[in-house]
Amino acid sequence: MAYKGLDSGWFPVVLGTLSISLAFFIIYLVFHNQLIFDVGKLIYFIVLAFFAFVFASWVYRYIKNKKLIIEDYNDMTKLSFLAFLGVLYYAIAFFYTAYIGISSFVAYLFLYLFVFFYLFVIVVNIVLNYNLYTNKYSFDKVTYAILVPSIVLSANIILTSVLLTPPIAGYYTANILKTVYVMTMVAFGISLFQFLFVGISAYISHISNRPNYLQASPAAMIPVGASSMLIINIMFMPQFNYIGIFQVPADLTVDFSMMLWGFDLFLFLVSAAIAITHIKYRQSMTVWAYVFPVGVSTFSDYMLWDYTKLQLFTYSIIIFTGGLIILYIYAWINTYYLHKAISKK
Repeated sequence: MAYKGLDSGWFPVVLGTLSISLAFFIIYLVFHNQLIFDVGKLIYFIVLAFFAFVFASWVYRYIKNKKLIIEDYNDMTKLSFLAFLGVLYYAIAFFYTAYIGISSFVAYLFLYLFVFFYLFVIVVNIVLNYNLYTNKYSFDKVTYAILVPSIVLSANIILTSVLLTPPIAGYYTANILKTVYVMTMVAFGISLFQFLFVGISAYISHISNRPNYLQASPAAMIPVGASSMLIINIMFMPQFNYIGIFQVPADLTVDFSMMLWGFDLFLFLVSAAIAITHIKYRQSMTVWAYVFPVGVSTFSDYMLWDYTKLQLFTYSIIIFTGGLIILYIYAWINTYYLHKAISKK
């Protein structure tokens, strides 16, 4: 059978793998274990090769069959998953500074690409919402996957946290720093209200009596990533006070973040229960929605631990990392059997 290429459903697989590197990096920051750091770095380089293959295969798929461009545009989930290209860039650039280093050339390259992917994700978000408002999607097919572009939009904080802090911030003018900060705040506002309003629609659709609930159930973990990303944005705000635009009290950000963290934990427990009770069933590629949101949670837990130094968050990081690894293995098993079944057809 001729090779047909991979669709955007494989971008979450790459991100899920990169989440393992993130979790190991977070554990290194907490426990300062060099071996953990080296393992995370190795996984990062493996992810780079994996992403290159998936991206090339994705492009090849459209070259081989141009009709798939329209088909994927009309598919809510595949269109939403295009936004993963943005968060993959943010995360890859972030880890580049952590594992490799920075220079003037790299600093400006990252800045230009930051603007490009920021606009790219906004366009995907606008197109997706246009399709929603013009009733191009059946309501019973709406899932939390529609939150992906808004989550990715606020995920720019992963790279912004590097661009707006030393040493890389020293390469930019004050005007550039202010512009990037405003872009970050705008993205945060869009994500926050989309999480509230669009997320409610997805929730109602999820709990509706529909026959394909099993295929969509892993998407129930996506709000975990959304709430975690909001926590990360809020916790970074006081660190950008030096720019002189907004003055955000550190204690206030912790108060709001703790409330979101409680909701985050609640969502994780519900989604984990869904995963455990359906572990015997073979699911679609949306099973990877179980993985990457948990990786984001390790980051938000670290932000809270770094400020409060509460042992609670140390345990939480370990538990979320363990859950991430288990869900990662589970997702690969599902993916293997899914593609084995497809190959037999």
